Amino acid sequence: MSDLENPSESEFPILLRTREEAKPCLCLWLLQVAIVIGSSSVVIWLCLTPKSPIYIITGAYVPTLDGRNSTSLPGRNTSTILNLKFSNPNKKMGIFYNNINITLYYSNAVIGSSSLPGFYQGHKKTTIYEVLVNADQQLGKRVTNATTGLRVCLENVVKYKIFSYTTKHHRIYNQAHVPLGSDGRISGEKNIKLK
Repeated sequence: MSDLENPSESEFPILLRTREEAKPCLCLWLLQVAIVIGSSSVVIWLCLTPKSPIYIITGAYVPTLDGRNSTSLPGRNTSTILNLKFSNPNKKMGIFYNNINITLYYSNAVIGSSSLPGFYQGHKKTTIYEVLVNADQQLGKRVTNATTGLRVCLENVVKYKIFSYTTKHHRIYNQAHVPLGSDGRISGEKNIKLK
């Protein structure tokens, strides 16, 4: 048998060493590629995860509770006026709002409701609405003490616009307790976030 048919390791030391060294280098390279792809995926996912809109009550007025002005507003004295601020905290995403339903509660009883039409809000934008909620005619009789509070519930469905892609519907239900003073306006904190 000739030496060409049965080569020994000593004849090809460079070739064998290169194969043995290549195995750890290839594994290390594959690990680095997996880490980079995994890290990039996490960063992209975090950047494209939408944040819910922020709803804030900036003002409220219940004329029925305001003894000084309840007679001066004859068509509106059974209503509640809410000033709402909608903020989009997303940097690169717009929000499509469907109809926004607002319900007012005193204790556990519904005293009024209203709705706002749907709209689109661009990224990092704020929209302000004054909402007139037709309240129960008996609101003044139900509220017997000088200071009280209402529970404001807001329910709607939103879709997020990410570049040209629109997400599926996301249902949002938020509420907040609004303390009212004897003048029918918010007492204490003026900007109340619905959670």
